[in-house]
Amino acid sequence: MQIPLGDTDLTRFLPYALSTPGIQSVLGSPSLSRESSTNDMADWLRRKGHLLSAAAAPPIDGSDNTNDQDSDALRDQRLHVLEGIHRLLLHQRFICLLAQAMMQFGAPLHHLEDNLSRISRHLRIAATFTTTPGLVMISIEDTATFTSETKIIRCASGYDMHRLDLTDRVVRMVSKDDASVEDGTRRLTEIMSMPPLFAWYWQLIDWGLASWSVCLLAFNGSWIDSLAAFVLGLVVGCLNLLASRLKGYTNLFEASVSILSGFMASVFSRWVCFAAVTLSATVVLLPGLILTTGAIELASRNMHAGTIRVGYALMLAFIIAFGINLGSNIYIELFSTPGRASDMNLAMCSPVSQWWWWLAFPIAILSICLLINVHPRNWPACMLVAGAMFAVFWTLVIHLQLQVIGPVVSAFVLGLVGNIWGKLSHHNAYAIMLPGMMVLVPGSVGVRGFVTMFSGSEAGASTQLVSQMVQTSLSIMVGLFASSFVVYPHGKKRSALITV
Repeated sequence: MQIPLGDTDLTRFLPYALSTPGIQSVLGSPSLSRESSTNDMADWLRRKGHLLSAAAAPPIDGSDNTNDQDSDALRDQRLHVLEGIHRLLLHQRFICLLAQAMMQFGAPLHHLEDNLSRISRHLRIAATFTTTPGLVMISIEDTATFTSETKIIRCASGYDMHRLDLTDRVVRMVSKDDASVEDGTRRLTEIMSMPPLFAWYWQLIDWGLASWSVCLLAFNGSWIDSLAAFVLGLVVGCLNLLASRLKGYTNLFEASVSILSGFMASVFSRWVCFAAVTLSATVVLLPGLILTTGAIELASRNMHAGTIRVGYALMLAFIIAFGINLGSNIYIELFSTPGRASDMNLAMCSPVSQWWWWLAFPIAILSICLLINVHPRNWPACMLVAGAMFAVFWTLVIHLQLQVIGPVVSAFVLGLVGNIWGKLSHHNAYAIMLPGMMVLVPGSVGVRGFVTMFSGSEAGASTQLVSQMVQTSLSIMVGLFASSFVVYPHGKKRSALITV
């Protein structure tokens, strides 16, 4: 009996190879259920492979008959089939690990499906992908047996640009055949088990530095305001560490931080600007980046991910605004004159000279790099890309008062410089552009609008602020897409580099 073997589509022999009594007499039936992992099947094949090699060897007694020759040829063919099955299972495991790593480390979802489809075609795996925040569904099809297998991968999504850059390098090496799939799988496993790039105490200090620098840079804060924001930022950082260790506190984290910020800013409202301190203390939680990313994904026709992100961004803005207003009202009703509303007007603050912004800006970029785990060797590139964006924003928005055109051109310059740098250096452009995006995004505008709405004052102003948040997000989206089109007019065909 002959098995028709080819170099491609070895998957159609899987039912035959594992169900034929002849091969089970040599290997034994695999004690694996349908719930067993791909790794378990691959390990079983690897353990049993040497038995087939021994079984395919010539008889010791030198007997040479037709039945023995047919049996040896059949076993050799089955060994070849099992090697193909092992390779297929290894490819599937690599794709699943890659999907989990890119989701977990913060890859943009509007390119995640495209990158996974590209690498699956390179590995000759017929698969389709569906992604939403925190979830990847992979459907692997077998056209020969008319069957399919669906794998669901759930993981918490965050931002770890160092490990995302390492993952991107592994993908490029495998896609260009500079590394085997087995080596790529081993490297992905090592990347996912790596410890954080920065220790917990650096992350704690970073929350305070981010609040201090952004208070001066974006919220018209004075030196006293920035000092109060630094202290509150450290407290928020401690609560963030607590939330990472206590699962039950995670769902209460944003609300409790907002209530605490509103209460403490009201306590010291005679000496500090309420709006500048509260927004600076919660700057890491502001939903501007989430809203902008959602708008980008909607424009990229990724309806599921975009809709989820936009809805989550609006709900997060509501939660932060409600918490700030509630914390302020707790202090007002217990210790102060009732009926006093929280003032979120940044024009009432006493800002420092704009020349100090050039000192606060590098510190803000470095604090964001620490927050999203950018490797120190990439800090100069992040500073260069964000600095070009900030220079354009300073000129157009601050001096020329071009409030509509300014964000579009600034985002275009950010994406243009970042994509050119990524194209020349063959590194991850998204990791370099993300700190500049986080400075440019308009999350505080929406929170100010919702706080004003909750306080019951200036309803028209609150609506205007919310609409301004959406308008700024769309402006950034247009600028980033335009820059990607200029640098990559035909898209990326051969590489799996990540961009916006």
